[in-house]
Amino acid sequence: MGKKNRRRDKNAAAQTQRSQHQQHNVVPMPLVTGEALANPYVVRRDDFRRLPRWPNDGIEQERKKNRESGQDSTCLGRIETDDPDTIAMTELLGGYPSKLPLSEIEPEGGTEAEPIGFIRSLPFMFQKTAAKEQSNLPIAKSHLIEAYKRKHADVRRILKEINCEKCVYKGSCDESRFPDFRTIIVPLFQKNLASDKNVELLFGKVSHVRHILLEFGAQLADPPPENSPAGKVLSQFLYVPEVKATPAPKSCAECGHVSDEDCSKCSACKTVAYCSADCQRKHWPIHKPDCLRAQGKGVSEKVAAKAQRKVEEKAALERSHKSKECEQVKKQFEDDFTAYASEGPGEHWAHDCSGKRLRIHVPTVYADQMIGNIAKIFLQLREEQIVSLGMFPDGIDPDKYGFRGTELKDPRTDARILVLFERLFADEGRGGGVGLHIDGVFVVENVVGGAARWKLVPEPKASYTREDNRLHKMVKYLELAKRKAKSVPEVIDLGIHNPGDPNMSLLPTQFGNYLNIL
Repeated sequence: MGKKNRRRDKNAAAQTQRSQHQQHNVVPMPLVTGEALANPYVVRRDDFRRLPRWPNDGIEQERKKNRESGQDSTCLGRIETDDPDTIAMTELLGGYPSKLPLSEIEPEGGTEAEPIGFIRSLPFMFQKTAAKEQSNLPIAKSHLIEAYKRKHADVRRILKEINCEKCVYKGSCDESRFPDFRTIIVPLFQKNLASDKNVELLFGKVSHVRHILLEFGAQLADPPPENSPAGKVLSQFLYVPEVKATPAPKSCAECGHVSDEDCSKCSACKTVAYCSADCQRKHWPIHKPDCLRAQGKGVSEKVAAKAQRKVEEKAALERSHKSKECEQVKKQFEDDFTAYASEGPGEHWAHDCSGKRLRIHVPTVYADQMIGNIAKIFLQLREEQIVSLGMFPDGIDPDKYGFRGTELKDPRTDARILVLFERLFADEGRGGGVGLHIDGVFVVENVVGGAARWKLVPEPKASYTREDNRLHKMVKYLELAKRKAKSVPEVIDLGIHNPGDPNMSLLPTQFGNYLNIL
């Protein structure tokens, strides 16, 4: 039997073993979760009293900003209450984001997606954003590879304990096959090995990977449902005693095809892989200098110059392909917009992520961009930013409105408009995105102490006619908001704190990539 066939059979056997564990719901060792895990990062998102702290952790900056800005110039206020949790959060953030204490906010339907869960998780969101900005995964990867190559005894002992030694070895030989960091970090938590000392041994500094520690520590403290998207992701990285972690699969250096079975390494240097002899021939002029250097051989100026020329030609071709993909996305958006504009009157419904049935005001996965384009085409408004509010602006009740939205500006008057919405999904909230439900459109009512106070613009339902479709109604709503919006100087604090969404990813579609926010 050939070496390639033996390797394929071995990989298939490992995958079968892993699948059998998943099918029989085998708990991946007598591992503990939640309180029993001895690590400061294993804390629920909403348990703000027990969150780990570090210098410049996001909470520190928010507290300083709110305390220095004063009561009149910040969207965070203070309320009179004896509720200890509310007092603790006010002290932690330098202010409090709601008119009601935590003890009086009731979750609708008992889901964490409702206001109380969101408010209690705000400190975690600030930390996650700060940790992401401070992360440095390339340096973390380089540190671990170098430590492994130096045969650092403690590093190898830890990797062996979590069944990751082989996959890191593969990554040290070919960096393109370095495993997902979660493959290492989740088992560290499960085996109670994720101390700061061990993390520094593996990755150099805790800050390099702290955002992953925060995210998956929170998931282990409060595991998501097994059949949820988050639960399925987590299950991929859980430690299983009998199964070794696998490195990233091989990918073809020429075409990008990913497959351990189809790709074979260059026999001379063992540093790159190809899915076919044809791809290897095409890539040879580019790879030749690196291949010779890996073998300790010299590289002539002619060979180096030819490789550089081929790299530039390939980059130009990739730019051309990317441009074509962008044109496809643009065309799909235009087609969706045309369908939206020409549809007849009627109502369309779907569900949000918590299962609530709501009306679809703006359709398609490009709905965020659709609002900005409608505002630009019909009303000459400019989209300033897509927002994911960390704190709600003054005058907007976080218990009633969604935290995602679009900020618009009238360039002629400097007036501001804020459109808040909920994302809606097919299959009763479990499927793909189908559009947006507009929670409300807001304008600045007045300015007090240098800070804006916002006011809801009532939907002009009386002006709608039977012939109006969803686009006509949206234009009329935004047109009313434009008439009511007042000029706001640039120096005014709008209260739009936009820490970003913690769960964003680019997902490929047949029309190109689009930003998916869960």
